[in-house]
Amino acid sequence: MQNNYETIGIIDIGSNSIRLAIYETTPRGEYRLIHELKESARLSEKMNAQGAMETKEIQSIVPILRQFREVCRAYRCRGIRVAATAAIRNAANAQEIGRMLEEQTGLTVEILSGEQEAYFGFIAVAGGMAIEDGFIIDIGGGSTEITLFRGRQLIDSVSLPIGAVNAQVKFGVPEEPWPPEQVARLQEEVGRMLDGLPWIGAHPGLPLIGLGGTIRTLGKLDQRRRKYPLRLAHHYRLEPESLRHYAEALPRLTLEKRKRIDGLSKARADIIVPGTILLKTVFDRIGAVNLRVSGSGLREGLLQDTLGLEVPAADQVLEQQASTLLAFHGLAPTAHYRKVRQYAEQLYGVLTGEQANRDHAKLLGTAAMLYKIGGTIRYHQYDKHTLYWLLHAPLGAFTHREAVLCSYIADYPANHGKKSGMEEFRTLLQEKDDEDMQKLGALLEVAVALDASETQTVAAAEAVLEGEALLLKLKCRSQAYLETRQLEAAAKSFKKAWDLRLEWEIHPSSTR
Repeated sequence: MQNNYETIGIIDIGSNSIRLAIYETTPRGEYRLIHELKESARLSEKMNAQGAMETKEIQSIVPILRQFREVCRAYRCRGIRVAATAAIRNAANAQEIGRMLEEQTGLTVEILSGEQEAYFGFIAVAGGMAIEDGFIIDIGGGSTEITLFRGRQLIDSVSLPIGAVNAQVKFGVPEEPWPPEQVARLQEEVGRMLDGLPWIGAHPGLPLIGLGGTIRTLGKLDQRRRKYPLRLAHHYRLEPESLRHYAEALPRLTLEKRKRIDGLSKARADIIVPGTILLKTVFDRIGAVNLRVSGSGLREGLLQDTLGLEVPAADQVLEQQASTLLAFHGLAPTAHYRKVRQYAEQLYGVLTGEQANRDHAKLLGTAAMLYKIGGTIRYHQYDKHTLYWLLHAPLGAFTHREAVLCSYIADYPANHGKKSGMEEFRTLLQEKDDEDMQKLGALLEVAVALDASETQTVAAAEAVLEGEALLLKLKCRSQAYLETRQLEAAAKSFKKAWDLRLEWEIHPSSTR
């Protein structure tokens, strides 16, 4: 850890579980998760007939919070933020619970309102995905938050007093399949809660972005069912057919059969049914086009709020995520990556002109910034580490298809376009993606060559199309021996991808 980096602990006292997340942060507000713990609590089941939590039940979670505090101390957290959600918020003795927890743990506990919980979920999604308009649903154990955002601004939100745990308590059956009449009762209950919210059904065709364990679990189940090539939760998309399948199939199974489903934890086997029914009911009422899984949620939102971060514009999300990776894992001086990106984008602009594709430019620019990121694992074969990293922990702003494209573009300079292992991801790609990867990767190889020494010895570069050649007019502070040698190798890949010769001429540049 660098001396000017700090750590922050976020504790989320949810209705189903209590979670600790520890983040490392930079002075500029970049952050990364470095530790995470989870303990099951089922607080929604601990309320008595009067809707209050008795002292012995409050005491049951004190040891968890105390030990989480000790973990934060071990990680030298400069601050610990503790937030409690629906189970405590809705308890008849909520303030007493908060006071007792603070007295016995030494932690300050924020009891979030439903509106606050929805807001923190929104800023987490906005910081992790470059989506302009949509709905967000966060299914917890004791409540469900639904949010509408347009133009990356929160428009409306609501917190429904029903979640996966308390719905199981009220409507569920212990071991056997759910009777159809119980499914219908839960659907009707949720429907009644939505009846007074005209904005819920006023924007059909938008995506629904899902937070929480129910949504992540359904994404995992669907990936296994479809034999999906990437095990990535964030940005995974479930189509209406998949939601209908799980909403119909899961209630028909006994609890024991659900426990044996690959990808479904035993701890969630009972509450996955009410969570799925709730999700499907809201999805249908919204008229959403699909469901997208978000890997960011309440804890990330609380952290962003603690750091004072603003909601970024959609076109800033990817830039911020790439900068964050470089802040923690950059191998070369930042000036090198910026120069490579500048050259890559410059060459692309010259070669495509008015036919330039904004998405291609985004992929190329990001690959230029991150092509060497795997070196933080081990310098030798950094390209292989980069490829694995960007495929299995890609930037959150990318769809899964874009993640595959960016990974192989970044891998191109070291391997001259040999796409090892790409067949595994073929189902995610489109018809022209192979050709586009070759072209963009070849440009990246040339851009890397133009700063091969990583010293910016090429002070300026002009690219000109002359017949069947791309001529680079380079002003250099030295003989640029390393750059010239790598340009010779890059020229072969460039010719193959663009059907153009790559030529260059070097002119001295004043060092004054």
